[in-house]
Amino acid sequence: MFGHTEGLRLALNLNGDRLIRLPAEDSAANYLAGFWRWIELMAADDYQGALEALHWPKGTAFTPAKLKERVTTFYGGDKPWSVVVPNDRLVGVINDAAEFQPRNREGWGWFLAQVPVTTEPADPKNDTIPLMGVAASFFVREQAGQYVLEFEIFHLCPQALRSRTRRCT
Repeated sequence: MFGHTEGLRLALNLNGDRLIRLPAEDSAANYLAGFWRWIELMAADDYQGALEALHWPKGTAFTPAKLKERVTTFYGGDKPWSVVVPNDRLVGVINDAAEFQPRNREGWGWFLAQVPVTTEPADPKNDTIPLMGVAASFFVREQAGQYVLEFEIFHLCPQALRSRTRRCT
């Protein structure tokens, strides 16, 4: 009826109903709750959802494919890297190493956390898989009485996620 649509990509629905919305509460735990929702989308290979989950006041040059490439090729190598939600201990390591600044007078908060990636995504809860972090930072802004995450940048700060060895600055 509508013709052949295989391979057709839908346009991004930026700042729409898939936006991650958080309670208007300045805490590292609240900011990280939104971060882990974003990680879950990428771990499920939903990079379109990951883009649509963030606030983009000026739009974005990222496409789902470009976001996936940026995150999963950061470390290079022969094996492909994948975003995963690791075990609780390693989630704790990532959370403990996250940097957090509550909202300021200009109305925005900020945080940085490590996007967990591995070359062995079949068993992401296994404590022995190679796991690295790609540092990403976000502004947190209020919109309609809730907080939203606004992507800032990926940082050139590789970090093995076995322990809290150093922070990205």
